[in-house]
Amino acid sequence: IMNYSKYMDKKGKKSKIDTDILLKQNDELAQSGYRVIALANGVMEKKDNYDISDIKDLTFMGMVAFIDPIRKEVKQSISECRDAGIKVIMITGDHPLTGYAIAHDLGLVSSYNEVATGVDVSEYLAKGQKKFDDFINDKRVFTRVTPLDKLEIVESLKRQGEFVAVTGDGVNDAPAIKSANIGVAMGITGTEVSKDAASMILADDNFATIIKAVANGRTVYENIKNAIGYLLSGNLSAIITVL
Repeated sequence: IMNYSKYMDKKGKKSKIDTDILLKQNDELAQSGYRVIALANGVMEKKDNYDISDIKDLTFMGMVAFIDPIRKEVKQSISECRDAGIKVIMITGDHPLTGYAIAHDLGLVSSYNEVATGVDVSEYLAKGQKKFDDFINDKRVFTRVTPLDKLEIVESLKRQGEFVAVTGDGVNDAPAIKSANIGVAMGITGTEVSKDAASMILADDNFATIIKAVANGRTVYENIKNAIGYLLSGNLSAIITVL
């Protein structure tokens, strides 16, 4: 928006745009976990057809900042994941500072070095598979990524021997959901495309439900192993006695 703006609204008066102060305000909001949308207006000459070159000399009006509140149970769920040996990765289209602020509040990252952008993903992808896999392994938050970037991240994790589950609700999540070992779509907010690509659908859109499902699955798995061990040992003893 700033690239198309020549002026800015300052206390109701039009003045020359100050990009430094606007970028500073944007960063301050992003660091607090807000998503930021810039607004501008202007007058265009009336004609039959328009193109991008017609958008110029706008007046930057301000920014709208909003936030998706973090659910109370998510922080505890991420802690439980860590204790259970499950690595949680955030992939988002948000500003890097916004992604870092939210991930830090969740206890997902401890420093900004664990954050990467879509530009970083493309850069390391061009360096070859080995360097790309090493790069992915060191990061916990990926921001400003494309659907293809998400797919490459999932493929990299699978190459490294990880069993990958991907959750998402949008059309742009579908390739990664489809490629994952287990794709999880959102039942309430999820698009039909993401649901069709998924292996399972969360009826309550709650991340904590996934953790409960994993815990129950591990319990069933352990019970099956114990039952098989018990039956094998008992039957083996009987066979030896008969022999």
